[in-house]
Amino acid sequence: MYHTTQRITPFPPTRWHAYCTAINTATVETVMHKPSTSFAEHYADLSHIAGFEHVTPGLSLQAILETVEQAPVAISITDTRANILYVNSAFEELTGYSRDEICGQNESVLSCKTTPLELYRTLWRTIQSGKEWRGTLINRNKAGQRYLAEVTVAPVLDAQRNITNFLGMHRDISVIHNLEQQLKHQKILSDTIFDLAPAIVVLLDSNRNILMDNKAYKRLKVEFGTIEPVHLFLDALKDRLPTLEGETFDNFHDVQVRFDAPNGNECWFTLSGIHVEELDDAAKNYFALTNSGGHYLLLVATDITTRKAELERARIQHLKVQMAEQELTSSIRETLAGAIFQLETPLNVIQAALVMPPSSTEALYPVLQQVLESSYRAINAMRMAIPRAEHGTYSLVNINQVLKDLLIIATDRMLSEGVVVDWRPEPVLPALMGNEASLRRMFNYLLDNALLALHEAGRVYRELRIHTRLHDDSISVEITDNGIGIPPAQRLKVFEPFHSGWKRGNGNVGMGLCMAQEIVNNHDGSISIDPDYPNGCRIRVNLPLKASNGGME
Repeated sequence: MYHTTQRITPFPPTRWHAYCTAINTATVETVMHKPSTSFAEHYADLSHIAGFEHVTPGLSLQAILETVEQAPVAISITDTRANILYVNSAFEELTGYSRDEICGQNESVLSCKTTPLELYRTLWRTIQSGKEWRGTLINRNKAGQRYLAEVTVAPVLDAQRNITNFLGMHRDISVIHNLEQQLKHQKILSDTIFDLAPAIVVLLDSNRNILMDNKAYKRLKVEFGTIEPVHLFLDALKDRLPTLEGETFDNFHDVQVRFDAPNGNECWFTLSGIHVEELDDAAKNYFALTNSGGHYLLLVATDITTRKAELERARIQHLKVQMAEQELTSSIRETLAGAIFQLETPLNVIQAALVMPPSSTEALYPVLQQVLESSYRAINAMRMAIPRAEHGTYSLVNINQVLKDLLIIATDRMLSEGVVVDWRPEPVLPALMGNEASLRRMFNYLLDNALLALHEAGRVYRELRIHTRLHDDSISVEITDNGIGIPPAQRLKVFEPFHSGWKRGNGNVGMGLCMAQEIVNNHDGSISIDPDYPNGCRIRVNLPLKASNGGME
């Protein structure tokens, strides 16, 4: 039975040394074989032991003996060769051996071969040197069933410090061990799930120190280099969750945040957080656990950058289709308007001829009148066929986002034409009140004109610069190209309807800048050509943050 564990027993063996010394081994051996009398009766004749009253003044021997007998821990006393001299009732109940069956046998009757032999050797070396040994052994009861025993063995010394007996105490800790193993396995399983979770999981204290993180976070940290990703998460959350700065905060779920990674790429994450309070598990709080004051944040992050990119591609594709439809409608409108304009010029001449005094051409008047009337009917029919312009309502518009969308849509075209883009948006640009569809169409006109100018110039190095700036109550946008430029004499004419100064035919009817100016005017803004820019063309658009026309074009 004798074996090892470093655990605290309810009965420290040093408390028993005096009692065991007071009991003469020979007397114990004799008394143990009197099954007809009670345990107290066995030891009634020991009350005369000389010196015992000095060991335990005021305490009767019978009380001590009954205490040993009724102790809830299995107790045995052996000789120096581990032959059992005495066992208490708890020993009988735990092992299944009666006192008559076990006394006289060696403690090895309880041993199990699965316990390492070296453990027994260590036990014997320890107790034979006069020291106490504590440990855990695998024991076997009378029925042959194994149980895990927490054992303490101590030598009993006489007045000359010689070992006379050994005192053994043990208890079954199989259930406790099983619970410990279950907790251990559960922790391993939890750690494995925590580590292999596809989501990023981090546990932080109130000072933003990382107490625990999983492999997904470690991989992200490698990508971010020297920058701690969780600090970017918390900084991005600061504006959304101001209470996060305090010790306590409400739990939050699926908050989308965006920030730029160290490599400049745009990153999107959904963040969820759970506030965890630490309980004070000190002994004084055993019956009423209290908060120790520790506050922690369990942060779960899911990388949605790829999903966002897919949604962005779908949005851009939808925007392309929408702009293509608008461009087709606008082209039809411009074509019909151009045709009407071309027809109205000779008709105005005919109209003037009809109101002139009669002359030798008086006979042609009825014919001219008929031509005029039929022509006006045709013009009215053409006007009826012109698609209506869509009048969207005003809303908050992010100009940087509008320009970025247009650059993305024109990327393939610019790459094929070798255009270098210098895109410098104002870092923080407030949204302005405007008609987003109209503003997008207006900037698309300007961007298209700039690309046409670059193409017509035929330069080897083609550059397009787009800058946005914030002023007190307005936003300015500069679109600059190093194309053919606009001669000073043409800088007003280019805003007239149906004016086209392109040398190469490109299918435009000359309404782009005219429509752009109309849209800018509807937003109480201004559009101008920089007269001092020498190497191409720079168009400057200025838009107030709040338009005053109610949003109708």
